[in-house]
This record gives sequence, C-alpha cells and structure tokens, in this order.
Amino acid sequence: MFPPGRGNDNLSVGQKYVISLYGTNEVFTAEKKDVRLQKYKKDSKNQIWICTENKNNRIGMQNEDTRRFLSRWDKESRFMCAVEVQGSWANLDFTRLSLGGYKLMINCDNDQLQPVQRQDASKPDLRIGWPGGQFGLHQLVQSVVRRFEWVVPERLARSSAPYYDSEDSDQSMNETSIYFLIGHGINRIISLNEIPLSSREKQKLKAEGISYTHVKVPDFAAPTQSQFDQIRDAYAKGGVTLIYCGYGDGRTGTAISALQIFQGRKLSHKDYRDQGVQSPSQLTALDALSIRIHGVEDDSDSPGASGTEPPPYAASDKDKSDKSPQ
Repeated sequence: MFPPGRGNDNLSVGQKYVISLYGTNEVFTAEKKDVRLQKYKKDSKNQIWICTENKNNRIGMQNEDTRRFLSRWDKESRFMCAVEVQGSWANLDFTRLSLGGYKLMINCDNDQLQPVQRQDASKPDLRIGWPGGQFGLHQLVQSVVRRFEWVVPERLARSSAPYYDSEDSDQSMNETSIYFLIGHGINRIISLNEIPLSSREKQKLKAEGISYTHVKVPDFAAPTQSQFDQIRDAYAKGGVTLIYCGYGDGRTGTAISALQIFQGRKLSHKDYRDQGVQSPSQLTALDALSIRIHGVEDDSDSPGASGTEPPPYAASDKDKSDKSPQ
C-alpha cells in the first residue's frame, strides 16, 4: 500500500502529512525517539506528521502519536523525533524539486541548514548530511482539494479535482466544494478530468454564478489542438478561473503551459515539467502548439530526449495500488 497521491502536496500549517522516500511506500515512522523508514500503513498514527509553525515563522513536523518533533538530536547530527517543543533544532525547510517531491533540510549550528538523507540503502535509518534525499509530502486531511495554488493571483488557480483520491471519478461538486470556490472568488472552472460533472452538479454551479467548461482528457494524455483552443476561449471570457484534472498535475500543468504559450511566452521542456507536465505526449502537444502560435520550432529538448519520460513513480495511483504488497 502506498500513501495517497504522489508526494507533491503543498505544505500547509495545521494539516496532517505522511512523509515518504519519494516514489516508494517507505515513510517516516516514529519509533519512540527514533525515526525510521517503514512501509506505509493507513491511519497509523506514528506515521502521521502535523505541520506546525513557531513564533519565528519556522516550520516543524510533530508526530501525531508521540507528540514530539522531527529534529536534530545531538552534536552527532542524528535525525530523530525526540524534542517536545519546536526549538531551533526542530526547524525544517522543504524545497520543492523540479523532478518531483522535496528536499528536506533541518536547522543545525548557527542556523545553517543541512539536508536529510537515508543513512544506507539496506537500513531504514535517516541521518543528516549531504547530498540529501528526495522525499514526498502526502497530505492526509483535505476538506475539498489537494494542491490548490494561485498561478496568477486572483485570476488563475490550479488544483486537484474536488475530493480526488486516486481516480478521476472520485470528484464531487457539493455544497462544501462550492463554498470553497466562492471563498476563493472562483467563478469559472476548466476541467480536464476524463469524467464530466453530473447535470445536477452543473446546475448547482450555475446557480452560484460559476461557469463550467469540460475538456475530456484521459489521465497522462494530452489535449488536442482544438481542445487547447477550447481552453483558451474559456479562459479569455474573464473572471477568476480554476483549472483541474484528477490529481492536478500532468493535464493541469499542460493546460497552464498552453495558456502561457497563447499569451506569447516561449517555454522549454524544463518550463513544462516545472508546471507538472509528465508524459511525452503532453510535451509533444505543447511543442506543436508553440510552433502553431510562434511560427518557428523552439530549441527545447525533444520529447524523446533523456529525462523527459515520466519517472517510475509517476504511475497512476491505481497502478500503484495494483502493485502494492498484499
């Protein structure tokens, strides 16, 4: 069993997380004062971490079971879950990585940050020291959507589908979802989810003055050129727009990149991947759109170049669950 999502969730104070070795089912587990990588078990409190913030606006992670914080423990730079108060040695820094997940840094002497890594491939222990590992943040408590963030403040936002768990069909547009949209000033939705909302859900949105455009795109696939035009036309109508697919990564990032191309930007494959674009077909479709809009082929790396294939941890959650240990 794998933790929910792919480990790219945004950090939010007060929310609960599982922290994984990115792309695996091994997660931070509090064992008294030690922290080890163990296989994920749903609802296991010693694997759940609450994001906190101290008076100096520094982030910490408190274990739900032991109520102790991830921290440096002693001058040997051991990485443990040992302190009861979020002092300076429990201050953490999560830096989003372009290839997915986060680098985790912890405060050491003289406010110097040092990365956390797995101690040894054959052992479950974690330690402080270079070069640092690649870790995933999996948010457990989310009332409506995952990874909501503004692309253009008060104009364009992105997220997962409401109540997304692991399938496009998980989405639900109810009163709570609509209240979330209204609270963020959103009055236009562009959905790339393979499954459209029901007629009843669309009527609920319409009653609240929220328009809905459905662009059907299967997971890991790319919109067609005519669908790119449909996304552009819907966004051009104005208002505050939310774009989502299922998880809110590949298809959503492709749509965001397409809008930027329509606005005149010339983007590289790195730019696309920074937006969450995942598959070669999505890269190819964006390259074709760029040529159509700008009239010349850009100099970004080709879709078949090294590093453009989706990494093994980009498999869908359904694929992961099928392959998880029984």
